[in-house]
Amino acid sequence: MVSKIEEINRTLEEKDTRLIKEFLYKILRKWYWFVLAVMLGGAAGYYRTETTPSTFSSNSLILIKEEDASSNLLGNVNPFMFKNRGKIENYIGTLTSYSLNRKALDELGWFCEWYIDRPMLDQQLYGNEPFSMTIEASSYNLQYTPIYIKLIGDNQYQINVDATVFHRGREMDLVFSQKGELGVPFESEYFNFTLYAKDYQKGFDYYFILKDMDYQTMNYISSLTVEPLQDGADMINLQITDNVPQKAVDYLNELNRQFIKYGLDEKNRRSRNTIDFIDRQLSEVIDTLGAAGRNLTNYRSKNQIVDLSQESGLIVQQLVQLDTERSKEKSSYDYFINLKEYLNDTEKMKQVVSPSVVGITDASLNSLVVKLSDLYSRKEVISYTASEKNPTYILIEREIELAQKSLRETLDNLIDNSKFKIQSLDERIAKINSQMSSIPQTEQDLMNMKRMFDLNNDLYTFLLQKRAEAAINHASNQPDAKVLDPARITTVYKVGPSRMINMAAGVFLGGMIPLIVLMLSSYFNEKLTSAEEIEGMTEIPIIGNIIHNPYSNDPIPAVKNPRSAIAESLRELRTNLRFLQPDGSCRVMSTHSVIPGEGKTFTTLNIATILAMNNKRVLLIDADLRKPSIHSFLDLENKDGLSTYLVGAVDLDQIRKKTKVNNLTLIPGGPIPPSPSELIENDRFKELLDTFRDKYDYIIIDNPPLTLVSDGINMSYHSDMNLFVLKQDYSSKDQVKFLNYVTKQRKMKNPGIVFNDINTKKYVYAGYYGSKYNYKNSYGHYYHK
Repeated sequence: MVSKIEEINRTLEEKDTRLIKEFLYKILRKWYWFVLAVMLGGAAGYYRTETTPSTFSSNSLILIKEEDASSNLLGNVNPFMFKNRGKIENYIGTLTSYSLNRKALDELGWFCEWYIDRPMLDQQLYGNEPFSMTIEASSYNLQYTPIYIKLIGDNQYQINVDATVFHRGREMDLVFSQKGELGVPFESEYFNFTLYAKDYQKGFDYYFILKDMDYQTMNYISSLTVEPLQDGADMINLQITDNVPQKAVDYLNELNRQFIKYGLDEKNRRSRNTIDFIDRQLSEVIDTLGAAGRNLTNYRSKNQIVDLSQESGLIVQQLVQLDTERSKEKSSYDYFINLKEYLNDTEKMKQVVSPSVVGITDASLNSLVVKLSDLYSRKEVISYTASEKNPTYILIEREIELAQKSLRETLDNLIDNSKFKIQSLDERIAKINSQMSSIPQTEQDLMNMKRMFDLNNDLYTFLLQKRAEAAINHASNQPDAKVLDPARITTVYKVGPSRMINMAAGVFLGGMIPLIVLMLSSYFNEKLTSAEEIEGMTEIPIIGNIIHNPYSNDPIPAVKNPRSAIAESLRELRTNLRFLQPDGSCRVMSTHSVIPGEGKTFTTLNIATILAMNNKRVLLIDADLRKPSIHSFLDLENKDGLSTYLVGAVDLDQIRKKTKVNNLTLIPGGPIPPSPSELIENDRFKELLDTFRDKYDYIIIDNPPLTLVSDGINMSYHSDMNLFVLKQDYSSKDQVKFLNYVTKQRKMKNPGIVFNDINTKKYVYAGYYGSKYNYKNSYGHYYHK
């Protein structure tokens, strides 16, 4: 059992090795395919390099400065104050936002690109454009259309367009030509702009392309990389790629400028909002203070009262102090109520001033207001480039919800506390007011006026102090970021395309193409290419391999060319036949083919010839009564033959023909009968075989193809051996399956296969000896080169 398994494994290994060798031989045979494909692939890689615009990379470095507490006296909210809280992504989100990148492009004015038409790759011009251009914002222009321009005079030019364009919602072929004048608006149905002379040089074919700024903004965002220099670092690295080195440098520097300007503008907006808020409060207080002062002065004059008594003065002083506290607490209470209403309103939250402006010193509240304002700013920045399903956008939404929840809970507590304080102050004020009942009415009125005046005066002084602080803060605002390393042309480096990589890729892909073709052709090829293929599909032994006949005009080449390769392959076949039946019992041999054209008749004639040349008496019978042809190869007549004998028209001696090959006798097919199958089944044919079986060493019968008629099947019952001829690159694998079926179902004696017409230019003789047969076990196999 173990030895059987080992034998199976060894057979499988041999088969795998054989298949690998066969495929390698096929590759070697097509070596010129690979050489040509590799050369073409390398050339394609070189061409791609020369026709692809070069890509350059530029870098810059931004330093995030620490938040200066002294410059933030009012606790202003700005989008750049959370760096120490791990909010570095806020900076990255701002730098990659659509709004900031669009501002940079607008400032650069890159709505138009200029080119020089070149044979292989057009050259983009930057900084040395032949013309400058202005375009009205409301004007219509076809975009991404090459517009060729030529100067035809001192101030005149002509533009030409020949392209497929998308105009007014439909695609069309546009052929357009029109003259224009420098400095004068060019107007047409398709283009509207004004050109000015700049750096035009004769001898070049110039053209320009008008760009869509929205689309161009998205392209620059996609080519921009913004990331921390390293984890936990206070620096951000910016990198961008462009086809023009100077454009990459200019874009990064402009983006950095817009980024710093945006941060400073946000700071200034917050401090400006604080100043405006205080100014509005001051305006109201000034009016109230003025009215209170006039009322106090007029009352004193009218009632001839200079000042309050000592008791009244103390009461007024206490009331003014309590009124001031109540006014501040009421201001805080109103702030809490308004802030709670603004929580879900992004625009109103932007206008909210810091709690410290109204005298609120609660650290938790200040922190939450600043955090929520920052989150709203981040959400606005990200919303330009991210959809509502974007993970970053969803994360910010959740952070806003948590911040709102925390702030709402804090405000609820503060509102309750503020209500309690106001109620307590009201009770204390009412208690003091009750002490005034014993004071004369005139003095009471003066006390109320004095109280109102002092209250507004204290509030006025408080607001003036806050405004001064806000003005100082506004004047001292500084950006929280600094460009540490601006983009420089000296630090720009090329990132592609690489000629070496492209050519290597071309060589690799070029080599893969013929390899894939060979693999696919082998996989889908249904034709028989080697004896090993046949061996793997059937248990019928392969008796011999006959190579291709190089002597096309000689049907029996072994006679005139006994030392030729085909003669040697026929002699090996003869040897294998001898060892198939070493006792010499195999007298009658039938040759078959499955379909016409497989070389059955040629094989039959040459087997008979090579046996006769070995001093064997051979009788060759042409039993293909529908298409007899062997007589023509031997230059014999076909007047009488097998057909005339079977119908009883002649006897055996009259149909046997001597041939030019010693020891070889032929019974030709004879005239084509009306019903060959019936004749073959005639008893006279059996009598013929019985008569000559002892007179000849071999009787070889050439039969018609099996799939056309049943003659060959009937003839096989009279034969001691049945040879099936298969032709290389002609016979199909299905034919082998058919032979398996026929030999088993019909119980044919001693079946064998002859592999015919092997092309030695396509296959290499490997001298492989089989091991599955019980005779000499020697036959040649042919592998693909």
